[in-house]
Amino acid sequence: MKQNEQYQDMIARLFPELAGEGKLCQTVTFQVTDDCNLACTYCYQIHKGKRRMPFEVAKKYIDLLISEEKGFSDYINPDISPGIIVEFIGGEPFLEIELIDQICDYFAARLIETMHPWATKYMFSICSNGVLYFEPKVQRFLQKWRNHLSFSVTIDGNKELHDSCRVFPDGQPSYDLAVAAAKDWMSKGYYMGSKITIAPENVTFLFDAIKHMIDLGYTEINANCVYEKGWEKKHATVLYEEMKKISDYLLDNDFDMDEFFLSLYQEAFFKPKDEADLQNWCGGNGVMLSCDPDGYLYPCLRYMESSLGDDQEPYVIGDVEIGICQTDCHKCRVECLKKIDRRTQSTDECFACPIAEGCSWCTAYNYQVFGTPDKRATFICDMHKARALANVYFWNKYYRKKGIENHMENYVPEDWALEIISRKEWDMLNAL
Repeated sequence: MKQNEQYQDMIARLFPELAGEGKLCQTVTFQVTDDCNLACTYCYQIHKGKRRMPFEVAKKYIDLLISEEKGFSDYINPDISPGIIVEFIGGEPFLEIELIDQICDYFAARLIETMHPWATKYMFSICSNGVLYFEPKVQRFLQKWRNHLSFSVTIDGNKELHDSCRVFPDGQPSYDLAVAAAKDWMSKGYYMGSKITIAPENVTFLFDAIKHMIDLGYTEINANCVYEKGWEKKHATVLYEEMKKISDYLLDNDFDMDEFFLSLYQEAFFKPKDEADLQNWCGGNGVMLSCDPDGYLYPCLRYMESSLGDDQEPYVIGDVEIGICQTDCHKCRVECLKKIDRRTQSTDECFACPIAEGCSWCTAYNYQVFGTPDKRATFICDMHKARALANVYFWNKYYRKKGIENHMENYVPEDWALEIISRKEWDMLNAL
């Protein structure tokens, strides 16, 4: 399946001497505010406020990243990460667009002044709700940094799906504003990423949502189910049926999956996982260093107070004054994260799951639910099973239609499947 080139892949292509060494293009995050102009029902940031990052805090964070002082050299450096992605989040990041512009100016200038290796290998990244896109100061920023910017507007597919969750505090919908922003950016010839969040409240709209994204001109569509509690078996049945509709649409309209990407469909997933593959799914075990508006440092943004609320203590590992891993507590937390992998987080049943390949989780959400990042939350389990069954349906029909000598095995146990689909449907899948 064709997917837009990721920045780390671009680094490997442009700097082949760095390829093959297993090095990361690491992400560092600035939470410029925890305020937002929307009140999305599924948002993981359950404890938003009105904080704003002072520019002096941002400068100190950048200076530590570049100087590698106060413990930073052991946590992130150009040898570990020859490329760097600087991500800006909120709340809604465009609420602080002038601050973001200041930070970008300072970061780029400091890289040049110090002749830092990142000076030719950096990218800024912003995902916005699109509400403020047409503000003149936002437009100035986007044009100024367009050659160093990965930008996307979150659109949850069609209007019904989007507006079922992504609303203003007074309940007013936001779809029209978001889609106008996305269309304008794409009309100027720029790539627009996508991010469809599937939740219990909107899963019934999935087919219409994906079709609508295709109609808007998207050839790469990223969609995922939320990790949080709330999923039931009935939602898995709905997901399967919605994905079956999507499959039939793609097949009937002769989509070439070498030229179109939809993250719900993955040929290499939904089978047993190699026991030697212990890699963590996400960067929540410490490779997405994040700074909140007050200058506290976290392994990733999901460990912040704005995400955890009152569920757990914020998982701080430093701050811009003392540095990173400079206290016994902070050192202990980082050492704990370094020891976490797929085996330590998973039960025996989860580790040996016959469809473990491609099953995702969030280490920081594990911490939020259980008080430790080393225990895996599996609320998404039934949705992964449904997705596996839908992939068996799609790929085997696709291979047959295209004359491709390939076959996707159905590794979903029968008793699991029959909790989601009918016996007739199960027999049909196995006959493909």
